Amino acid sequence: MSAHGDSWRNDTHRRQWVSTLQQYVYPTIGDHAVAAIGTAAVMKCLEPIWSTRTETASRVRGRIEAVLDWAKARGYRDGDNPARWRGHLDNLLPARSKVQKQKHHERVP
Repeated sequence: MSAHGDSWRNDTHRRQWVSTLQQYVYPTIGDHAVAAIGTAAVMKCLEPIWSTRTETASRVRGRIEAVLDWAKARGYRDGDNPARWRGHLDNLLPARSKVQKQKHHERVP
């Protein structure tokens, strides 16, 4: 987080980043070494919220991916990122557009 903290627009974004990790990731895989996190662990974080909190789940997935990419760049893990969407999790989870209900606003008279 601190690597990109200065590029975030405001404190709200920073708090949301931390809050979503605390709520959806840390209870499940927070005590795992980053080198030991695999697809099953990522899925364990995402599956419970993918169809009910789709937007949040998508953001959580992206945040896990960013953390694991950072860990790889720093030499803490090797191999592919288990939170990568394209060519990986897109084969295991339905597309957001399939589970997220589209809400239209009433037309203006």
